[in-house]
Amino acid sequence: MEKKYEYPAPANYPDVVNTDEGIEKLITKSNLEALLTKMGDDGHDVSAPLVELIAMRNFIVQKMRGNKNIIPLVECILFELKK
Repeated sequence: MEKKYEYPAPANYPDVVNTDEGIEKLITKSNLEALLTKMGDDGHDVSAPLVELIAMRNFIVQKMRGNKNIIPLVECILFELKK
């Protein structure tokens, strides 16, 4: 029997995941990663999309960390400029 994969999205899911907090949650728990892992476990070769997903996640994490490091510096510069 052919495997059936279902990962339905709640009605408000686009609004939830398209926020900074939603994106941060996707870093640790992703339906896409769960689907690809399940398909791999069931014998499908999904190695390329899984590698791409991990690369995109790593890029997002790197950019988010960079932004968090820049904010205090920008705040300090603004404070000094206001003097």
